[in-house]
Amino acid sequence: MKKSLRFVFLLLIPSLIFAQMSVVSTVPANNAKNVPLITTISITFSEAIDTVALKVNGDNTSYANIDSVSSSGYSADQKTMYANVVLKPNSSYFIAFIYMKAKSGAILSSPVVYYFTTGADFAPYSVSGTVLSGSTGISPEGSIVGLANVNIMKDEGKNGPPPFAGWANVNSNGTYSVPNMSNGTYWPIAVKDVDHDGNLDPDKGVDVVAFADSIVINNGSKTNFNLTFMSFSPKTFSETITIADSLAKNLIADKVLRRISGWEVDTLGKSRSWEFAYTVNNNSSGQSISIQSSGSKTNILDQGYVDWLKQLKPITNYSTVASSATVIANAEIAGGKTFRRLPIPDTLTFRIELSIADQKYGWFGPFGFDTSKVYWAAAYTQQYQMSSNQSTWVKGKFFLCDLATGTVLLTQTMGVKQDQTIPVQFVLHQNYPNPFNPTTNISFTIPASNVTSLRIFDILGKEVAVLLNGKMDAGDYDIPFNASHLTSGIYFYQLRSGNFVETKKMVLMR
Repeated sequence: MKKSLRFVFLLLIPSLIFAQMSVVSTVPANNAKNVPLITTISITFSEAIDTVALKVNGDNTSYANIDSVSSSGYSADQKTMYANVVLKPNSSYFIAFIYMKAKSGAILSSPVVYYFTTGADFAPYSVSGTVLSGSTGISPEGSIVGLANVNIMKDEGKNGPPPFAGWANVNSNGTYSVPNMSNGTYWPIAVKDVDHDGNLDPDKGVDVVAFADSIVINNGSKTNFNLTFMSFSPKTFSETITIADSLAKNLIADKVLRRISGWEVDTLGKSRSWEFAYTVNNNSSGQSISIQSSGSKTNILDQGYVDWLKQLKPITNYSTVASSATVIANAEIAGGKTFRRLPIPDTLTFRIELSIADQKYGWFGPFGFDTSKVYWAAAYTQQYQMSSNQSTWVKGKFFLCDLATGTVLLTQTMGVKQDQTIPVQFVLHQNYPNPFNPTTNISFTIPASNVTSLRIFDILGKEVAVLLNGKMDAGDYDIPFNASHLTSGIYFYQLRSGNFVETKKMVLMR
């Protein structure tokens, strides 16, 4: 599905409410033929759509093969969403909704797929078979099967979600049939949103997915094509050690382990992605081992990251450190649980991260602790997602922990707003500390929701960093800036929000 329509039919934010909504009608009707090339597509639901929640990225929960949308909107009662589109002659189209949320909190009772064509008839072939639970024990009822036009495993994440040629619901007995297929090669996938949160994320260990080798349609339908669910479970740090040690043997011989990170950690100390980051080639470049719930691999590190990484002390004997579960349990008691339960706006996401590293150049700066040691550290943060692979902290609570015992030694709070009143004017504060080396914080206030950017420039006006660039809610923000990749000198930070622009000077001293 192309981006233009994907953003028109975004599917919504997580919900734990299981009241059900349904599709009342569609235009064109399901299986309609001879649809005009210029037409209006509309979908009417049984309840008013939560249009605020539509701001949240839902690329993984709605799909269509329409690539030309001229305009879109909602009906007055917000039960109907529509798009004015331009279609191609003699072509079949589908729209699939895997998840939808109403203003009441109700969610779509089951996935919905409907088809229409601009031709006199649909493509003649189909792919059918059964979705099996496998070792997951998850019923296939309520899942959905899609046929992609590209190899999902090879192309995943390179250009956004892969394009699909068709989708179909899975019946209560596990059977499915994807209709209206033309000759070609397709890659099948079956997915189920087990926790009904609107996110298809099997790598978190709850939702399930099934893949299979490519299937070729050549003047005939395919039958008995079965798919078996797999489950991916997050890992504690101790569960990654053997894997990391094995993969490390394949890295460059002079490797030095400098940092271990766990992303999106849960309250049991489990993460779906652990990274072991090394400097190599006499600290001139870097490699990492990434251990994910879906598999493991080695990567080449970005040079900017390497320049920061080589400042950190080597990590040795990591097999004897406190468990990630112990660290998280201690952080929870020390204030993490309270922070985790704070209200969070739709524009932000909550995340826990863990690291084993020399924290002098990390989350805590060089003050208040013995910088000659390596520590466990936990970061509880509310983050603003600037792109699919880049985010920035808006609020956070950080815990410095003893490496051997996991005991919390130091806590630090960033940007947690105590006064919940709505600000009435723009304010850009002087960064603190200033001068700084190499970390500082930049605080500002915006009185209304708007597209906001916070950028760093050198003395010649060259942009050297973008700390924020996206829509932000009204409020007070405190943004960290790590200048470890920059040389000493005078820099400028500039806040833009709507028509407001202000620039201030800061000094980096090595």
